[in-house]
Amino acid sequence: MSSAKTDILFTLGEAKQNTRDWPDYLQYNFEASDEAALIELIGDKSLHGAAGDSLEVWVPLHAWRTLGQLRSERAIMPLIELFEVLVEDDWALHELPTVMGMIGSAAIEPLGLYIKQQDRDEFARATAMAGLSEIVKQHPTLRSKVLEHYRQYIQRADNSATTINGLLVSYLLDIDGKELIDDVRDLFNRQCVDITCAGDIEDVEMALGLRLERSTPKPVFIEDFDASSPDTAPRVRPETDDVVELVDYYLDHHGGDEAILGASELDGYFAAIACAPQMILPSLWMPALWGGEEHSPNWEQIEDLQEFNELIMNFYNYVMEDMSADKYEAMYLEGDVKGRRYTIVDDWCAGFLRGVNLWGPLSPTDTMLLEAALEPIRLFATESGFGELSELRDDEIEQHQQRIEPAVHKLFSHFFQRRQQPQEPFRHDTAKAGRNEPCPCGSGKKYKKCCLH
Repeated sequence: MSSAKTDILFTLGEAKQNTRDWPDYLQYNFEASDEAALIELIGDKSLHGAAGDSLEVWVPLHAWRTLGQLRSERAIMPLIELFEVLVEDDWALHELPTVMGMIGSAAIEPLGLYIKQQDRDEFARATAMAGLSEIVKQHPTLRSKVLEHYRQYIQRADNSATTINGLLVSYLLDIDGKELIDDVRDLFNRQCVDITCAGDIEDVEMALGLRLERSTPKPVFIEDFDASSPDTAPRVRPETDDVVELVDYYLDHHGGDEAILGASELDGYFAAIACAPQMILPSLWMPALWGGEEHSPNWEQIEDLQEFNELIMNFYNYVMEDMSADKYEAMYLEGDVKGRRYTIVDDWCAGFLRGVNLWGPLSPTDTMLLEAALEPIRLFATESGFGELSELRDDEIEQHQQRIEPAVHKLFSHFFQRRQQPQEPFRHDTAKAGRNEPCPCGSGKKYKKCCLH
């Protein structure tokens, strides 16, 4: 490959995300004889690790796009090797399947083998599934060959791998794979599908046009959460200005079994709403925090309703503002056990899952990114997660807790530029201090625990 062609890739810089309107790289006279040099670039660790604001960091992306336009069969295995290397790279998750689709028929067999290798990272395998679906989209005549690999996967599916099984269903929906509906029904009958990926079997049948309406209630995705029994003793409004105590009081006093339990859970709920691909309006999330319109309280005093609404809207606004300013800190609880201080994330995680339940449909690739972000959160908010935690040491549990905030920030950043409407807060005349900053009243407390309301 000539140095002139190499130099071109090093000058192209940042690409546009979430679009298939790629430049015509073949205008630079790339041809089959350049494939070896392009393959070397896509695997160059120094380029992948270059500074985020550099031109060099974009070279592998331009190289794999070029290989796709060349329909390079030589690049198939080197590209597949990137699936695990770049499993946390959003660009790779979106674009490598597209490149596989461009290459076409020769990629089917290696991708089909890859998705059946249970020792591989499950999100790397999901990238391979996405590649197979892309091949169908770009080469419809290859549909039967791809569906056969999906069928073989379902027949051998690991019953404990619920997330990857759910993602497989979402990729089938992406290509309207109704030919495999009997296999998919069998997968659901084995109870080994994460229904947060594409819904339950009735959702799948409706999406494929095989059912007009549900015959059972739509599932709620806060799965198996075992909340502790509520304290039934009556509570009196605390004589305090502490916003957290007041939110806890109102949620406990007016909420039933279906409602959010307290401020920590509410914080997680709003964090999920902030991360959503599209703006979720208060007209939707306000009834949902009680468990639905039918569970909304009958307020005896209009003053209580007004105070609660003001508290809750300011709470919502500051979560939104902190997320947008990249300053958000999750409001976890703390507790003492035998003199040791512990961080308790369970309520916050349950709230986040409740908020995700309000999101609309996602593309298979976005579903995969969401599932990756939810992985540490589900550990602390589902029965299956509690079972896993019971086998871990305290330091291992803390490591999983520390994964939550970075995953949430990454999720927020992923969808931020794609929202159709900006997340403008609902304004009240309040002091302009960050939720985690010292309160301007001089109390020494954080603003969220003092004059937030």
